Amino acid sequence: MRRKNAAERLRNQRILLVLHTALACIGAIFLTCVIFSAAASVIDLSDGAFSLMSSFALCTGCFAGGFTAAKRRGRHGIRSGLACGAVIFAAALLFGIIFVRSFSAGGFFTKLLIIMICSAIGGIFGVNSPQRFR
Repeated sequence: MRRKNAAERLRNQRILLVLHTALACIGAIFLTCVIFSAAASVIDLSDGAFSLMSSFALCTGCFAGGFTAAKRRGRHGIRSGLACGAVIFAAALLFGIIFVRSFSAGGFFTKLLIIMICSAIGGIFGVNSPQRFR
C-alpha cells in the first residue's frame, strides 16, 4: 500500500469540500422547499409568492453552501463563498438549460447576483463563526 503525497491529499480534501458543500446546499434547498410546500398546501398563494419562495430557497441553499465551505476551510471566507456560488450557479444554469430549455438574460443575471451575494455572505459568516470541533 503506497502513501499519498501532498498533492493527492490536497485534491482529495478539495473533492470532499465540494461534496460537503453540495450536500449542505441541496439539503437546505430541500428543507426550505418542504416547509414552503407545506405552507402552500394550507394557504392559497399567487404565482408571485411562489417565485419569491423559490428565490428564498435558492438563497438559503447558497448561504448554507458558502457557510459550509468557509467553515470547513477555515480561512478566506469571501473567496470560499464565491467559489461555492460559482459551482452552484454553474449547476443551476446547466440544470435549467437541460430541464427548462429556456434562457433569459434577466433571469441569468438575477440568479447570478442572488447566488453570489448569498454565498459570499455565507462564507463571511462561516469563517467568522466560532470553531467548536476540528
